[in-house]
Amino acid sequence: MTAKALILAGYGLNCEEETLHAFERAGLNGKIMHINDLIDDAHVLDDAQILAVPGGFSYGDDTGSGNAFAQKMKLALWEPLKRFVERDTLTIGICNGCQIITNLGLVPAPEGQYGKRVVAVTHNLTARYQCRWVDLKVNSASPWLAGVSTLHIPVAHGEGRFMMDRAVLESLRENGQIAAQFIRPDGTPAAGLFPYNPSGAMDDIAAITDESGKVLAIMPHPERGMYSWQRDDYMEAKDKARREGRRLPEESEGMALFHNAARYFEVGKRKSA
Repeated sequence: MTAKALILAGYGLNCEEETLHAFERAGLNGKIMHINDLIDDAHVLDDAQILAVPGGFSYGDDTGSGNAFAQKMKLALWEPLKRFVERDTLTIGICNGCQIITNLGLVPAPEGQYGKRVVAVTHNLTARYQCRWVDLKVNSASPWLAGVSTLHIPVAHGEGRFMMDRAVLESLRENGQIAAQFIRPDGTPAAGLFPYNPSGAMDDIAAITDESGKVLAIMPHPERGMYSWQRDDYMEAKDKARREGRRLPEESEGMALFHNAARYFEVGKRKSA
C-alpha cells in the first residue's frame, strides 16, 4: 500500500506545495485540498492515512496564530477529524499548522482527550518575527522521528513560544511527549537563550506529540530543509566534502520525517486504516 497524504490549504496557509513535494519525494501519494472542499466532503479523510497542516499565516494571524483556522476546523470538521486521529494514521502540523493543531487540542491530548487545549503557542519573547536556522535535539518514540537524534532546519514565525502549566510540562516530560528541543550548535541545551531558542519556549520546546506519538506539532520547518543546497551552511559543507573527496548528500535532515511517514505505512507492516 502506498499511503495517501492529505495536505490542507486555504486562508493564508502557504507551504502546501513544498510539503506535498516532500511527501511525494518520499514515495507517498499526496493531494492538496482546500479546507472548504474538505468540509464539503469530509469522507476524504476516511481514505487518507496522513494529514498535514502546513505553515503559513492563516487568517493573517488575527485573534492569534492558528486560532481562527483551528476554530473553523473545530466547528465544521471535528467528528471526522477526531475519527481520523483515533485510527492508525499520522498527523503533522508544521509552524502555523503546529499552532492550529495545538489550538485544536490534538496535542498533547492528555489521556487521549483530543480537543482539550492545555498548551499555548504564543508570541516570541523577542516580540519579533524570527527566521533563522536552528539545531534540535530529538528524543521521541514518534513514528515521525524514528532514528532521528538531531535536526538542523529553519524556523520562521512570530508566535512560536510553547507555554503551559508546570503540571502539564511535567506530564509531557514523563510521557516522552516533548519531541524536540532547541540546542546550541555544540549540542548543549539552549537553556532559553536567544538565538538558540528563538522563541523563548518553555524547556526549549520546539515540538510535542500526543501520547501515541502519531500526532506531531513542530514549529521549525522540515520541508524547508529537504536538500543540502537549502542549508545555511551549504557552501562550507560543500567545500569540506570536496576537500575530503566525497559527494555531499542531496537530501538534508528535514526529509527524514517524510521518509519515516512512508516507512510507517510500508506494505506488510500496516493495514489500510
